[in-house]
Parts: sequence; structure tokens; C-alpha cells
Amino acid sequence: MPSNLRIRKMESNDIQAIREIEDRSFTLPYSAGIWEREKGNSLSRTLIVVDDSGEGAPELRGYLNFWLILDEAEIHRIAVKEKYRRSGIAGMLINEMFNVLRDLEIVSVHLEVRQSNHAAIKLYEKFGFMIKGHRKGYYQETGEDALILEAGLKIGNSPE
Repeated sequence: MPSNLRIRKMESNDIQAIREIEDRSFTLPYSAGIWEREKGNSLSRTLIVVDDSGEGAPELRGYLNFWLILDEAEIHRIAVKEKYRRSGIAGMLINEMFNVLRDLEIVSVHLEVRQSNHAAIKLYEKFGFMIKGHRKGYYQETGEDALILEAGLKIGNSPE
């Protein structure tokens, strides 16, 4: 990870920057209220990547939101600011999430992804996710199907 970038947990003052990325990344973006609830939800974790090298406030470049349920995790949101896409930010977030999950002895992580989102599917496969299922008409706004992807974790090792 470049020395100017760091990953940390979301704070309340990050929500506006997250919303700006969210609005440009999702058809149905989360509201500020949803992000506030995520921050207060004991099952939810949100990691962010910030660039500390500039003058003034650090620039938020991307985020990953996931939930912990028993010994599993579920990715709910991942997005990167447009000008930083395909620069490794999403990979940094996924790697850090895997570190957190191993420390918590989580055994698997899953997510739903649009069947047409080939770039995201390719990224997830790079990190060991495999297609485990299909949800017909999952995305209400378009009726598009979702693929269910899952990755297993070995405690203390890399993703399976």
C-alpha cells in the first residue's frame, strides 16, 4: 500500500464523502441516515481508504461495508471514487477485510453481485470468491439477476 494511503474504520465525519462516491456508484444509493445506522450497528463494519498526503482533510478514495453474522460475513457495499478505480483501492479494502475476518475467526464471506458486472466478478474471483448460487430478479430497480459469490477463510492464512 502506498505510504500516503491508509485504511481505517468509518467515522461520522466520513459519511458525506462516502455519499458522494455512493451517488456516483449505485442506482439506489444509501442515504446519510442509512450510513449513520450502519455506523451504530454492532453487526456492521465499514472500512475506508484515505489519502493523507494532501493539505487539509484527508481524501476518502473508497470504502467497503460488510456485516458479521455468527461465523460468516456478508459484503454489502464496496465502491471507489471514479478517478481512482482500477488503481488497487478495492483490492486493498478486500485484503484488509480478510485480515479483520481472520482475526475474528470468520470462516466465510459472501456477497451478491449483478450478473452483468463482469469487472466486479473478475475482481472477486481474484480474491478467491467462487460462484455459489443465483438470485433471479434480485435487483428490484432493473429486475436483473444476481450471482452469489463466496470465499472461505483459513484462520491465519490467505483466503481459500
